[in-house]
Amino acid sequence: MSRNWLQFAQKGTPVVSVSIGPRRFYALIDTDAQISMVAPDVAIRLGLPNIGLQRMIGITGEVASVPAVQMPPVAFGNTALASCRAAVLDVRKLGSKIEIILGVNAFANRRLQFDFKDERIYILG
Repeated sequence: MSRNWLQFAQKGTPVVSVSIGPRRFYALIDTDAQISMVAPDVAIRLGLPNIGLQRMIGITGEVASVPAVQMPPVAFGNTALASCRAAVLDVRKLGSKIEIILGVNAFANRRLQFDFKDERIYILG
């Protein structure tokens, strides 16, 4: 089983640098999020196709329908995650570097291991 890792880009928080095509972005790895999310300006810059609406339920229980896009493969090192659905939301309010949130749907058929001591995320499989 192959094992690749990503170094945290933000001390103590699982924010990592990833690439989509030739561009680099900061992504928060959030295993509590069922779906990935992308900042509106990033979706526009990448020309991501709108694929309808995504129902989102916030931590306060608030329900909203937001645009959904098809994210292209997200790469790091020699590994690429498959294309996945993403909700378009203002994720930047979570932190100045965060442009994308990679939820569990981005890691289909892969296992993650968080090492907060060494500030790494291992992607297994």
